[in-house]
Amino acid sequence: MIRRGEDYIRSIREGNHPVVYYDGKIVENIADHPAFRIPVRTTAEYYDLHWDPGKSDKLRHYSPMLGEEVSISFMIPKSKSDLRKLAEGLMTIYDYYRGFFGRSPDYLNLWSAVFAAHSDYFAKHFGSRYGENAIEIYKQHAKKDLFFTHAIVAPMYDRSKPPSQWPDPYIWAGVVKETNEGVIVRGAAMISTSAAYAEWLWYLPNIRRDTDPRYAIFFAIPTNTKGIKVLARRGFEPRSGYSEFEYPISSKYEESDGLLIFDDVLVPWENIIFYKKPEEIENFMWHEVRLRSWFNWHFVIQHYCRLKFLAGLAISVAQAAGIDSFINVQEKLGEILIYLALNEAAIYGSIELAEELPNIVRPNAQIAIAASHFNMKALPRANEILRLISAGASIPIPASIKDFENPEERAYIEKYLAMKGINALERVKLFNLLWDVIGSEVGMRYEQYDRFSRGDPTIRWAQTYTEVYRSKHDELKKIVKEILDQMPNPKQ
Repeated sequence: MIRRGEDYIRSIREGNHPVVYYDGKIVENIADHPAFRIPVRTTAEYYDLHWDPGKSDKLRHYSPMLGEEVSISFMIPKSKSDLRKLAEGLMTIYDYYRGFFGRSPDYLNLWSAVFAAHSDYFAKHFGSRYGENAIEIYKQHAKKDLFFTHAIVAPMYDRSKPPSQWPDPYIWAGVVKETNEGVIVRGAAMISTSAAYAEWLWYLPNIRRDTDPRYAIFFAIPTNTKGIKVLARRGFEPRSGYSEFEYPISSKYEESDGLLIFDDVLVPWENIIFYKKPEEIENFMWHEVRLRSWFNWHFVIQHYCRLKFLAGLAISVAQAAGIDSFINVQEKLGEILIYLALNEAAIYGSIELAEELPNIVRPNAQIAIAASHFNMKALPRANEILRLISAGASIPIPASIKDFENPEERAYIEKYLAMKGINALERVKLFNLLWDVIGSEVGMRYEQYDRFSRGDPTIRWAQTYTEVYRSKHDELKKIVKEILDQMPNPKQ
């Protein structure tokens, strides 16, 4: 079933969301609350895109496993052409978002599909029922077109020690005890984007933080399960009286983040796919399932679409100001376009060099991960370039649309705020858009997220050497050794 936006909003109104704390109170109406109504509406638009006559052919896929048409993001690609179709479907979504709103339903749809495709992995390492769980969760997720989010990061209590050595080992989520029905989970995970208005969630801990078996559990669960709670961050919605004119990005693509809490939550056995084997996390992430390949590939698609938008914004600002003929500005515009070209090459290169497995065709891991890690620096740099080329002109912009409705004031605006290439109204709209990207709370939240959403950039870049390209070390050194072997040695 492919839902419409109204179906999703109805589900949220019916209580299919967690207990959410905001401003010291439990939120009674998530769908209409000022901190959440923007992302709820944008999520609804995601579902409606699948019914758009101009986009539906890119966003729908008939699933033989499910026996019905589902979102393209639930596809389990069986060929390179399937993988390309999946990529182009995701690009259709993120072109609509201008590369923002990264925790859209499609993100975790892809995860569920990958887990189902690797059900044999879970069965082999954890037991047959865990493999069956991966398939059944995927089927339920896809058939009902549910909005899943995820949580993965331990709270930052004391990074000098693993969580099992903290005064309370259940600050990070772990299994307290087993019961006939399932396991009791207690603890928290941070930066759970969209948790406040998601219907289900995947919980996958970063086992590298601690190899204590109590933390080694992956599961899916409805967010309205007893004991699941969210402490939401302050909302960045436009202030009262301001609209899309003043905040064109914030008014559409604000995403809520929060601390996800498991207050002794019962997780049924049928919801668990990975349990009690922390030593398997490396194999899961980097080798057999290679989840890192998939979520980094998805990030590259998001950021490719964002870079298209940022490049267009930079060119628009430079041409409007008449500075696009300056060599220093051309260099900066060219830099963003280089990032754009490299991301496009990474997407299609990862498809062309994809790994064709019996159960799924996955994007080339080395290309996808390297490109995604590169973007942890490229995206913030693109924002910096926008700040540099706009300089001080990005700041003195009239407060609101009402400034244009005062005839006396508008005369001054039209005289002094026009630019070489555009009139004053067009300039103010353009620079409102610019400021929402580089200076607003939403803009800065995205920049911070882009830097750290895959982890510490230093560690991730180092992992390109230690893990991503580790299998290539000998091959690359051989190129050098061939030259060294051809060089003459001194006579004895």
